Amino acid sequence: MNFNSLKTTVSAAALSIAFAVPALAAGLSARVDSGTVAQGDTFQLTLTTNGQADASPDLSPLQKDFDVLGTSQSSSTQIINGKRSQSESWIVSLSPKSMGTLEIPAITAGRLSSSPVAIKVVDAGSMPKATGTSAIDLSASLKDGSPFLFQETPLTVRIETSAPIKSAELVAPQSSAFELVQRGEDRVSQATRNGQTVNVIERTYMLKPQEKGAIEIPPFVLRGSVADPSARGRDPFADFQGFPGFPSSMFNDMFDSGKPFAVRSEPIKLTVRADPNAASGQHQWFLPAKNVKLTAKWSPEHPVFREGEAVTRRVSLLALGASTVQLPDLSFENTDGARIYLDDTQTGEDQTADGTVARKDFLVSVVPTRGGEITLPEIKVNWTDSVSGEARTATLPSEVIKAEGTIPPANQTAAAQKAAPASPVKPQGHPESTEVLPAYMIAGLGAAAILAALGGVALYFRRKQHANESLRQPVAANTSKQEERPDTSSDRRKQLALAISKGKSGDLRGSYGCVLAWRRLAGGDPAMTDAAREAIAALEKAAFALVAEAAEAKTHDWLNVLAREDRKIGNTQGKTSSKLPSLYPA
Repeated sequence: MNFNSLKTTVSAAALSIAFAVPALAAGLSARVDSGTVAQGDTFQLTLTTNGQADASPDLSPLQKDFDVLGTSQSSSTQIINGKRSQSESWIVSLSPKSMGTLEIPAITAGRLSSSPVAIKVVDAGSMPKATGTSAIDLSASLKDGSPFLFQETPLTVRIETSAPIKSAELVAPQSSAFELVQRGEDRVSQATRNGQTVNVIERTYMLKPQEKGAIEIPPFVLRGSVADPSARGRDPFADFQGFPGFPSSMFNDMFDSGKPFAVRSEPIKLTVRADPNAASGQHQWFLPAKNVKLTAKWSPEHPVFREGEAVTRRVSLLALGASTVQLPDLSFENTDGARIYLDDTQTGEDQTADGTVARKDFLVSVVPTRGGEITLPEIKVNWTDSVSGEARTATLPSEVIKAEGTIPPANQTAAAQKAAPASPVKPQGHPESTEVLPAYMIAGLGAAAILAALGGVALYFRRKQHANESLRQPVAANTSKQEERPDTSSDRRKQLALAISKGKSGDLRGSYGCVLAWRRLAGGDPAMTDAAREAIAALEKAAFALVAEAAEAKTHDWLNVLAREDRKIGNTQGKTSSKLPSLYPA
């Protein structure tokens, strides 16, 4: 017997090796693999036709008293004395919903039907631990009897046998109260019990409770057949010595089908704990794990940051002893000097010796909006230590990047003073502040929705600010300041030409980067009209939306708005310049 051949069958569980008498009516027979089952266990109902059915069985009548866990189908054809017969079978895995005597109702398959079958459901404690053998023992143990909700906890099933097993299968219990998944390969060893050597097989599962409070893990069931000594006398080749390479023992299995057996483990009771830090308000998301880590990588690994050009950053959330559905979404907020857009989210799980490592990768685009040093804010994730029960926090530290801009960092302040009538005081709630939208709201929005929200807030404050400054400052002062603005028409037009070229080729992000450079040369946002700011915001939204937009026609309109804006800027500088034609002919 090769003990590695033990296999898990999650679709059915046989609690007894005695088969009930088939019930036959109008060509469809129904039988169960045990007339008595324990509450919480599963069993098999087999439906067989005496010919070819014209339809599959209707299993809906079973749902009143049983949970239908799965079905499989097979067919066979026999030719005896030239006479051909055909049959089809359906094996249905069922779990009773209550105790007592239940009836499997008549099942129909097209024009065929079966007779009802009675089954008795009893308490698991009243079922025998073993039938058909006394040389096999089955036990199940849980490493932690009081795990947290959704926590991954190892569960070990141990089989000890002193009898030669011909075939066997280990049946795992099923329930909506927990998830049970096998991990790794079976481990085979030997031990000594009362001076006798026994074979030991161990299998590890990972249990994840899905409900809090007291729950019970029903018994595991090992069923199969052991060698039957009484079958040896029926072997006509028992005295055959065999040929070289073909020993007489090869015929043993042919005439010894084995003696059926079934062995059960004891049920396991446990108490599942909820988030211990929920009352303190420390956690908005319950993540029980052995360890949690945040990492970040750039693609390419050592990028060159430039104003208006996106660089991809992969932020990974790793949790040992958790599943991907437990990992929260991260919030990525804009920072001074950069826009941050979520492009994609990917999940996966890796199996390690210490348990499952759940992974959630966030692919974001970081777009500098100016040159100089830019600080990307730190990211934090709260989690619960499943070993100690303590509240912990995983932190990705802030990171400083240095971007190349159209204006050298040292000259940005002076250039801004020349380009703008005055240095406006940023009002409370300015759109570049991280307080415009709370983090919990931003986490639930897509990138496009965030941009739309930020754009609307920005437009409101800028219009209000522009109106206030117009009331405070004389027109003459405005004119004087504008006359001091340097002539950048050549450089501006160069950036607009690049934006046009990239926009026509479908490179919206590249076009947006050129527009940022044009805006810088034009004096920045304070010098822009509302129409220009709206066009830039629309181009930005299209360039970095989660789902790519076919916005070529709209890009035509947005860049034409900026071309008209550029002509106005040229006029205010008092320079003579030829009229720019429409960037895109109508």
